[in-house]
This record gives sequence, structure tokens and C-alpha cells, in this order.
Amino acid sequence: MTSDTLPKVDHAGLKVGQAITIIALLVGFILNSWLFVAFVAISQFLGAIDAPFAPYRLIYAQWLKPSGIIKPNIIPDHPQPHRFAMLVGSIFNGVGTLALLANIPVLGWGLVWVVIILANLNFWLNFCAGCWMYYQFNRLGIKGFDKAPIHK
Repeated sequence: MTSDTLPKVDHAGLKVGQAITIIALLVGFILNSWLFVAFVAISQFLGAIDAPFAPYRLIYAQWLKPSGIIKPNIIPDHPQPHRFAMLVGSIFNGVGTLALLANIPVLGWGLVWVVIILANLNFWLNFCAGCWMYYQFNRLGIKGFDKAPIHK
């Protein structure tokens, strides 16, 4: 495969999602508000299913990219591992929301902090734990995890 035929992902858009995730979850924690956690869970889920109206996608594509505030960073990459990572994050935040609503704050905020930490690892160090999990499942031959890492 040549670099022209490889799938590509705009990593600037991913960084925007990570930044919004971190900020929204920290605000939710500080304000002790499950609403922020629910917003992130829904946003991550919509991103995971590649919905054209996913909030993070809209914020990046409709406001930040056209304004020039954020420049695209399109590189050869598979979108599936990133969508899987968003799905895992949405599950953690979804269960966290339910735990907060059920008045089990230690569980709820514990799950939220796992996402905050992993989103920070991805934002600052470019280590996507969900992508790493996806590629480990690929190595193990688990059905549905059919994309192997692209070696540039």
C-alpha cells in the first residue's frame, strides 16, 4: 500500500476531543455534576459510532478548524482503534454517570478519573490505551479487530 492509499485520520480532531473530555470531566468533578459526565459519555459514544453529528466532531469541523485556531494533522492511521477507544471511554463515563445518579460517588468519580488520566496520556504523550487494546485484540486474532498498526 502506498501512502496515498493508506487510511488517514486527522489527529488534530482527536486532540480536540481529548481536550474537551479532560476539561468537561474536570469541571464535572469540581462542580460534582453528573451532567458533564453524561455529556462526555454521549459525545464519546456518538464519536465511536462515527455519527456525523457527534459533538466533538462538530466543534472541531464547524468552529475550530475553519477559524484556523486548530490546524489539521492528517496522518496515515486507522480510525477503528480510535473509535474503539471512544467506545471504551463512553462505557466508563456512562457507568460513571449511572453510579453518580445512584449515589455511589466513589465508583462514579473513580471511573471518571480513569478516563481523565487516560485522556491526558493520549493528549500529552500520544499514548492511546484504547488503541493499544484494539491492536492487542488484533494480534490475538479476535473477530472484529481486523486492523493492524500502520508502520510508517
